[in-house]
Amino acid sequence: MTHPTPSTAEDTPRAAVSASAPNGQHPPQARRGRNGISPLGRTERLMRVRIHGADSGSAPERVGSLTTGPWSRDTDGRPTALSAAVLLDNTLAKSVHAAAPELDWLVTTELQLNFTGSYPADGTALEAWTRSPTVDSLGGVARGTLLGPDGTEYAHATGWFHAVEKNSQEALDHYQREAVRPLGPETEAPLPALLGLQGGRPSREGERPAAREDFQPGVAFAADDSLRNPHGATHGGALSIMAGLAAQQAMPDRTGYELQSLQVRFLRPASGAIATRTRVRHAGRTLRIVEVELSSGVAEPTKPFVQATAAFRARP
Repeated sequence: MTHPTPSTAEDTPRAAVSASAPNGQHPPQARRGRNGISPLGRTERLMRVRIHGADSGSAPERVGSLTTGPWSRDTDGRPTALSAAVLLDNTLAKSVHAAAPELDWLVTTELQLNFTGSYPADGTALEAWTRSPTVDSLGGVARGTLLGPDGTEYAHATGWFHAVEKNSQEALDHYQREAVRPLGPETEAPLPALLGLQGGRPSREGERPAAREDFQPGVAFAADDSLRNPHGATHGGALSIMAGLAAQQAMPDRTGYELQSLQVRFLRPASGAIATRTRVRHAGRTLRIVEVELSSGVAEPTKPFVQATAAFRARP
């Protein structure tokens, strides 16, 4: 994902949430992106994200929030914290920007998500509190926590970001056009529908996957230009969700397991239709490890632009 430096106020309303603040910090003022570019593109709006900006980046700050709903459910209709990947990707970058405002544009190079609570999908509002402990002339790292209104921790995140050149005007114009499109009834849908998942496998009780050394073809995702970031590439948060959904689909008995963690490495920009391939590396009774690659959804194989590793734990 490409992230512009925050500068002036973002006029998107803030969520009415009251999560317990880490270290007693107070919410920062809302922000707007560099040169008036809103941090809320189409992808953020589909996930019902709000971005509030960050003041210094050095201490935990409430940088953004989201509202859960139908878009917080997976292929099997279960609530999944995967839907928070977009918010966490954006807010971690905002903390790096706040700590190093001279870095005009950033791209995500790695996103690590650990899921710690039973995720809601009932309209609950959640907050992202983030901080950036280390920055330099090339970028930085940020850490964050996703909190519920009662202080419940739903996810912990770490993101690495790298400074890049300014975006093209064509890419920015497209991003802005998509950002203002209204959310119709078709957006009241689960993640697979919003991201165009194709070829999903039904879950089957008791059918344990076999650990393999080779990759197998996985699900695909239809081309959707509305998911582009300000650089014209597919949003890193959306790619993270795709990787998590593809890993789930590699397990026919997945309803007995829940996602424990997801590590995503972004190797190059992605766009257009997306193909996945998966490899189950461990299929134990209590722990599953699935590796995923995302590449261009064309006839001939291409180099992957995303590599991810998902860990699943048995449901209690």
